[in-house]
Amino acid sequence: MTYLRLERITKRFGSFVANNNINLSVASGTIHALLGENGAGKTTLMNILSGLYQPDAGQIYLQDKPVKINSSSEAIRLGIGMIHQHFMLVPQLTVTENIILGTGDRFNLNLRQKQQEILALSQTYNLSVDPQARVGDLPVGVQQRVEILKALYRKAKLLILDEPTAVLTPPEVESLIVILRQLAAVGQTIIFIS
Repeated sequence: MTYLRLERITKRFGSFVANNNINLSVASGTIHALLGENGAGKTTLMNILSGLYQPDAGQIYLQDKPVKINSSSEAIRLGIGMIHQHFMLVPQLTVTENIILGTGDRFNLNLRQKQQEILALSQTYNLSVDPQARVGDLPVGVQQRVEILKALYRKAKLLILDEPTAVLTPPEVESLIVILRQLAAVGQTIIFIS
């Protein structure tokens, strides 16, 4: 079944056309690679999906329903999570604090319970992370897991990873590929930009 469909998506910045009549279909529970050289418009297209930009023309469909994604919070509400090349984490905060930051959950609202929820989530998806660890102390590959968990905690069904291997060591790349295959196997839909 098609989870995501883009029809004739066009995005201009002044006279520069970043995306011109893009059509794309991505099936549920698959990993779809979006490949191209720098400046080809891959990230612009995904920024449209994640609500950072709005298309000048075209239509986005999720599960065959037309959607308008006017903000990143709307993208999250629709189940779209974007993991940027440069992580959006606060190094001084713990894994748990980073994951719940911006969700409306309050820090003084039983942090221990939130740690347990995040530990359970990390075990469900084989993303081993210590919920009490300070993010700034974690290796880059583990920080990326935190970003993935952050998207999953927000109930993302479509994960967009922008250049996810650029900052990783070869063993971390292998680990990421295993993680992505496991996520797809349980029904997550993944777009991998490279």
